[in-house]
Amino acid sequence: MSGHLFVIHGDLRKLACDGIAIPCDDRFNITDVWSDFLPGNLPRVPGTGWLRLPHPSTGTAVALPDSDGRRVTAVATVHDDMTITSMVQRMLDGVTELAGGLEARGGRDRPLLGVPMIGTGAGGLHHQRGEVIDVYLPALATAARDHGFDIALVVQDRRDVAAVQARRTDEQWAALPEHLEAEADRLGTMAAKGQLSLFIGAGVSKPVGLPDWQTLLRILAERAQLPTDWPDDADPLDVATSIAEKLEIEAELGKILGTPRHGIGHALLAGLRPREMVTTNFDPCMEHALESVLGEEGFRVMTRRLADGALPWLLKLHGDIARPGSVVLTRAHYDAHAEEYKALAGVVQSLMLTSHLLFVGFSMTDRDFLDMAAAVARVRADAEPDGASSRPTAGTVLPLIRKTDQEFQLEGDLTFLPMAETGSVAEAARTLEVFLDRLSWTAARTHSLSAEYLLDERYLSGLSPADRALRDALIEFERTISPAARSSVGWDKIRETLEALGAKSR
Repeated sequence: MSGHLFVIHGDLRKLACDGIAIPCDDRFNITDVWSDFLPGNLPRVPGTGWLRLPHPSTGTAVALPDSDGRRVTAVATVHDDMTITSMVQRMLDGVTELAGGLEARGGRDRPLLGVPMIGTGAGGLHHQRGEVIDVYLPALATAARDHGFDIALVVQDRRDVAAVQARRTDEQWAALPEHLEAEADRLGTMAAKGQLSLFIGAGVSKPVGLPDWQTLLRILAERAQLPTDWPDDADPLDVATSIAEKLEIEAELGKILGTPRHGIGHALLAGLRPREMVTTNFDPCMEHALESVLGEEGFRVMTRRLADGALPWLLKLHGDIARPGSVVLTRAHYDAHAEEYKALAGVVQSLMLTSHLLFVGFSMTDRDFLDMAAAVARVRADAEPDGASSRPTAGTVLPLIRKTDQEFQLEGDLTFLPMAETGSVAEAARTLEVFLDRLSWTAARTHSLSAEYLLDERYLSGLSPADRALRDALIEFERTISPAARSSVGWDKIRETLEALGAKSR
């Protein structure tokens, strides 16, 4: 089965994956931006910010120590007589070598390899970004398809993200069923328009190696030396309450769920730049992904700080391991936070009434949520229709495998879009990742930031004829604007539009 190329906006150092390839030059000098992956005693290259790697006996790659379970290699992509094609080929050779014998972790169906943009930083091709992307992107897609592993191209620069997404083609999702492709496009368009909110469950954190709810409770029970064979229909609050009598639960949660990583699902969702997000997870994974896209001060986590109306926010419905005392897991926790929880539940209900709520990695078995959804359904049933042939649903649920009993219970209020009717959970989970990648691509192409590379001179050499013609026209237009015209109250709007297309601020 062929692999897939994912494109994510983020920081490669934070991505939970199976292998990572990073660039260096053919003297095995490497910038200290990759110091997280490097041994601590490397010599510095005099007069530079570079470090010197040990030379391999042969080849153009050097194996580095594993980093948090990730196999790492440095590839000498920058070399004498370098061309963009030769640079890309070296990275492909390094990635293929890296993948040899690599096993998938985190319940994934196949290995995931992370790679950065190459050549456009210290590699000397800063002003040939478009040309690099034109060669690098299809080469990575072909390598993933032919070798059967997945590749995540992790891009830090927001304009690089726009330029990469603009060059991807529909054929990259040929393996995704047509109905899922159409639904990903529908949701991606909604995301670009700011109409989509997110509800993120524990399933999104499984590729990071974190447990789902039932597994988490069993880990805690084992640490408390309690039986783990409770009935399937046991109330999780009661199970957790019995564990809490023997164990300091919040301290243990920090040990189990504390991680500096996020999964590919978190990254794809963060890249949508949603305004409102809710999670039942205690872990920090979504925050890590959002920091790479929005910056540390670019959003609010509502268990720690009040929301700012100008910024996106993430509501951690059951609490946060980073804020002691906020966790709601046992019946005692629930009783202590009952009034606060009602207020937070009201936020979720509001999102179901005012936006389209996308549920990812959430099992839809939480009794409190089902009560919330039932109340929303009653409000929606009383609402006057807007003339449409059918009332739109309040949200879309993305289960891995179809569960008809859930659909029947919430029929008419939520759209259920299973990744598979039957079969392997691991395969369905990977289909969900590919689905989110398609959704992210559609959102990127229809978002107001989709062409922000157009007037940036770093991309000039790789522009298509159509993009170049528009760029030339806009530059000529800006050049001919008189000082009197620039004093108009309307000029600021024009200037903002030009800057959103990559023009330098003036």
